[in-house]
Amino acid sequence: MGNACQSGMMPNDPAVVDISLFAIGWSIGWFLLWNARSLPPTITTERTAVTVVIPARNEAHALSHLLQPLVDQRRRGDRIIVVDDHSTDGTAAIAREHGAEVITAAPLQDGWLGKPNACFAGAQASTGDILVFLDADVRPGPTLLDDLAAQVTDAPDTVISVQPWHRMDTPGEQASLLCNVTALMGCGAFTPFAHRTAANVAFGPVLAVARSTYDRVGGHAHPDVRAKHTEDIALARTIGRSRLFVGAPDSTTFRMYPSGMAELVRGWTRSFADGARSTRWWLTLATAGWLCSVAGGWIAIPWAYPLIALQIWILGRRAGTTRLLAALLFPLLVVVFVAIVVRSAITLLTGRAVTWKGRHVDPRGR
Repeated sequence: MGNACQSGMMPNDPAVVDISLFAIGWSIGWFLLWNARSLPPTITTERTAVTVVIPARNEAHALSHLLQPLVDQRRRGDRIIVVDDHSTDGTAAIAREHGAEVITAAPLQDGWLGKPNACFAGAQASTGDILVFLDADVRPGPTLLDDLAAQVTDAPDTVISVQPWHRMDTPGEQASLLCNVTALMGCGAFTPFAHRTAANVAFGPVLAVARSTYDRVGGHAHPDVRAKHTEDIALARTIGRSRLFVGAPDSTTFRMYPSGMAELVRGWTRSFADGARSTRWWLTLATAGWLCSVAGGWIAIPWAYPLIALQIWILGRRAGTTRLLAALLFPLLVVVFVAIVVRSAITLLTGRAVTWKGRHVDPRGR
C-alpha cells in the first residue's frame, strides 16, 4: 500500500509537511488580524471636557490637516494645546493661526526623550478631565473627540488608543505595508478572542486617558515612560489596561512617511528597536510564524503565491492603503521588512543612536 501511494504521487508534488506548515502559518495571519475594529461612533450633545495635547517638532506642514477638524468638533470646555518642541519652522505660528494654544516644551533633561517631555508639558498645562494625545500627522475623523471621550468615560482606568488608517499614496510608501500589518498583529487586540485578553499596549498617534488615571501613575514623567521611543506602549503598561481600535478611510487617518524611503526606514527602525521588546512572547512567535509562511511558503509551494498575495491584500487594507500590485509583489515587501528588522536589531544590540527629527536617540532608552 505504501509503495502504491508513493507511486501515485507526482515527483514534483510538495511534501505534506510543507503544505501543513504553510497552512498553519497562513491561518495564523487571519487569526491575529481577524477583526480590526473601529472606534464606535457616538452621538451626543454633552460630554466631559477634553484637553487635546499635540507634541510638535517641525510639523508646520501637517498641523493644518489636524487642527481644523479638531476646532470644528470642539465643545465647551475643550482645549487644544500644541506643544512646540523647539521647532525651527513655523510650527507655532501655524498652530496659533488655526486656533490652538501654544506652549514651549522645557529643555530636555537627562533621562527624557523629546515626545514624552512635550506630552508631559501639555498635560501639566491641561484642565480637562480627559486627556487626548495626538500626533501632528493625524487627520481626525469628524467625531473623534466625542468617540474617545465616550470610551474613557466608560472605562476611566483604561488607555483608549486608535491606530489611524495609514494613507500610503506613493509606491515607496507601500513598503510600510508589512510593518503596518505586523504592528496590529503584535498588539493582540484583534484576534477572535481579544475580548478575553486584556491588552496593555497602545498606539502613539491617538491616545486618550482620564486625567485622574494619568496623574495617578505619573503620566509621561514615570521613569518607565519618559525615556522610551514607544512611550505609548510604556504608558499603557504603566496604567495596566487598554482598548485598541483601528481607523478607517472615512474616519481617522494619517500619512506617516510622505518624504520617501529614507524617512520610512528611520521611522520603523526607531519603532521596532524598542517595540519588539514590549510584545508578548506568544504574539512575537505567532507573528514570526506568519511571516515565515509569507516569506518561504511560495518557494516551497509555488501554488501558494496567489493565496499569500490575496491574504496580504485583504489584511493590508485593514491597516491602510494597500495597492493590489504591492500585494502581488509581496516578496519585495518581505525584503524591505527584514532589512528594517535587522537594522533595528543592530541598533538595539550596539546602542547606536537613531536619528529622528534632528535628534540622536539611544534605542535602549538610556
